[in-house]
Amino acid sequence: MKFNNMDKLKSFFLIVSMTFLFQSCQGQQFDLEKLILPVKQKELKKFDLTASDAGVGTQAAQYSSYLSQAVDDGKLSLNFAKIEIGKAPDTDSFTQSMIRFYGKGKENNLEGYTLTIEDEESFQKVLNYLLIKKEKFNLVFDDGKENEERARVFNCYQNNTIYLVLSRFNSKGKKVGYIDAIAAHETFLLTSRLGGAFGYYKEYLEYRKRKPANFSYLDFLKETDDELYKQNNNLH
Repeated sequence: MKFNNMDKLKSFFLIVSMTFLFQSCQGQQFDLEKLILPVKQKELKKFDLTASDAGVGTQAAQYSSYLSQAVDDGKLSLNFAKIEIGKAPDTDSFTQSMIRFYGKGKENNLEGYTLTIEDEESFQKVLNYLLIKKEKFNLVFDDGKENEERARVFNCYQNNTIYLVLSRFNSKGKKVGYIDAIAAHETFLLTSRLGGAFGYYKEYLEYRKRKPANFSYLDFLKETDDELYKQNNNLH
């Protein structure tokens, strides 16, 4: 079959159009693993952040909370390590935003975020990635039961970030959860996020203040010799 010049020209414009469309779609994705904290708000314009009334922090330092209108409206999709974060259509929990950033009110920086993952497949893929990439993500706390709540803490020295990962089962039996990513030096923000299942890790950090920098959670368990701390610990 022979093609005339007009057919060739149409084919050329079709290929160019498809390429441009693909690149545009790719441009509307954001890989959270590549985000280096703290980050300036102006560098996250595509998130269309708006201030929320709900802040976090301690008496020593307060952090404002910012929600992403672009993510809520479906204009911006998120991924972590090229793993697409999907929204579950049957979610049974109230979540104002899939992504929430935290920043000190007097500064223009964002020191952390909470990524809520209500899609079971997305959450499991991200969790598996963190567990497999041991050369990058150091698991320093693992407490809880697999069929209930399980809290994990990862240190990533490459980007100087601490990741708090909570897995749980919703009322439909789906394994979902959230990830808190916090700049390692933001002690007050980290402390404010260490509630519930992360309570023992908070107690360990307080105890470690009087210990060497390499004093681990396992060292804490041995030295305190408290069965309450040990009963749900999964580190070896």
